[in-house]
Amino acid sequence: MLNDAQEWMKDTAQSCSTVAVLVAKVVFAAAYTIPSGTDKRGLPIFLSSPLFLFFTIMDVVALASSLASVVMLLFILSSPFEMQDFHKSLPRKLSVGFALLFFSLITTMLEFSATMFLTIRLQKDKWTSTLVYTAAFFPVAVFGLFQFPFMVAAKSVCMETKKASEGASE
Repeated sequence: MLNDAQEWMKDTAQSCSTVAVLVAKVVFAAAYTIPSGTDKRGLPIFLSSPLFLFFTIMDVVALASSLASVVMLLFILSSPFEMQDFHKSLPRKLSVGFALLFFSLITTMLEFSATMFLTIRLQKDKWTSTLVYTAAFFPVAVFGLFQFPFMVAAKSVCMETKKASEGASE
């Protein structure tokens, strides 16, 4: 059972860290690809817009949370995977890494929405606004919906490992 748990934890951490690195790459590139470009002086065209400030903040938060997620997941991959690590240390690191990854995806979608609002200038009470909101948050909702069973499985694997180690120590 310990070998299965080790393999599952490594595979999960590798998959999640790959996604977190991809998110970091996208938001890093977005920081240098300013929505609608720059003026003659090299300043962003929408510099005075509150949406541009929101875009910038979401970009920084997405980058920071995705890189923090990578760090947490790398802690898992470099762990010795001892039995006692499965009680608190590894599940906690996986939960924090996954939460940071999910948060980085949410902030990336918010960044995308801000970019859309800046570039196509959506109007209130129009169907286009609803379409952009749906397009921005649909991937996050799907990701959360399908990853909820993953979190339940992670908790049950850790509980089974804990029970097995308690049974072995008796």
